[in-house]
Amino acid sequence: MSINRIGFALSSVLVVSYALCLVFDQLLPQFSMHELWAPLLPGFSLSPIGIVIGFAELIVYGWYIAVLYVLAYQFSPIGRAAAD
Repeated sequence: MSINRIGFALSSVLVVSYALCLVFDQLLPQFSMHELWAPLLPGFSLSPIGIVIGFAELIVYGWYIAVLYVLAYQFSPIGRAAAD
């Protein structure tokens, strides 16, 4: 299992989801979801810099989760058996 593959895949899923939510917020403001992102992403706002900060944080979160997941997998009995 590759940290690079998992990191890129997870970061991509998070960034695409975030982008779709931002588009959805613009198309249907009465169903806005930016309140959901604000507590999860420190520094996030609907300003241009806040949106860029959100993208950067999601990429970092994706890689952080990927590292934890792959290391946990590699040190588990299943991961060690797969490596043999």
